[in-house]
Amino acid sequence: MPQVRRGILPKDSVVPQSTERILFCGWRRDMEDIIMVLDAFLAPGSELWMFNEVPENDRKKKLIDGGLDLSRLANITLVNCEGNAVIRRHLESLPLESFDSILVLANESAEDSAIQADSRSLATLLLIRDIQTKHLSYREAMVTQAHRGSWIKEMQQASDKSVIIIEILDPRTKNLLSMSKISDYVLSNELVSMALAMVAEDRRINDVLEELFAEKRGNDLQIRQAELYLCEGEELSFFEIIVRARQRREIVIGYRLANAERAVINPPSKNERTRWSLKDVFVVIGEKE
Repeated sequence: MPQVRRGILPKDSVVPQSTERILFCGWRRDMEDIIMVLDAFLAPGSELWMFNEVPENDRKKKLIDGGLDLSRLANITLVNCEGNAVIRRHLESLPLESFDSILVLANESAEDSAIQADSRSLATLLLIRDIQTKHLSYREAMVTQAHRGSWIKEMQQASDKSVIIIEILDPRTKNLLSMSKISDYVLSNELVSMALAMVAEDRRINDVLEELFAEKRGNDLQIRQAELYLCEGEELSFFEIIVRARQRREIVIGYRLANAERAVINPPSKNERTRWSLKDVFVVIGEKE
């Protein structure tokens, strides 16, 4: 067995929870469930903007009929905006640069056709990224102009400013998103199928999924800054990071280096020493805060 040093955690190991501003484009049947989960996770004072074609009065009725008590929302404030997410002038009426994250939902009006739903979501994604690109400051625009290679590169620069996650239904659509690198995506149908398959294979997996995805209790997957576990330029093995995380009652399962596009989950060379940066992040399983 390798010798692992326990080490000392940095003094400031408390993760402050900050307010967020989130935009939802589109409407799903289970919107009330999504809102309740966000209200459990987000910090008090956060805002959830809902932008879709459903009239505001109809939205409230749908949410109440689904079991959501709007008066009991403790951490988020709902902001209703009506419009079509594939019409540019409607999107331009929103403060797109002010959102911490944007989620493009597979609209229920097109859910009968996965291709049609994905086409609308992709159109919304491209419009939002183009609007954000056009709204870059003059100085940033000049830098972009100097290094311009294609419209994809311009949108990649805009993607560094805010996070957009797009929900897709057809597995073939993910190939387009993987090549563009201008957005993350969630293949919702595939996730549900995988969860059902795991539970069907071993019903005990259901307890694990419930632990990870429960709203207000248990543990969940989190992204943690490297400064919680190490100092700038410190050389540590992945085993040593794991031991330090245990002092915070967390389990480190992977990491993403600052200059890397993808995270490494369950790295094979856990005893190999690496010089870490405070810009790196770790994927951990930890208690909800």
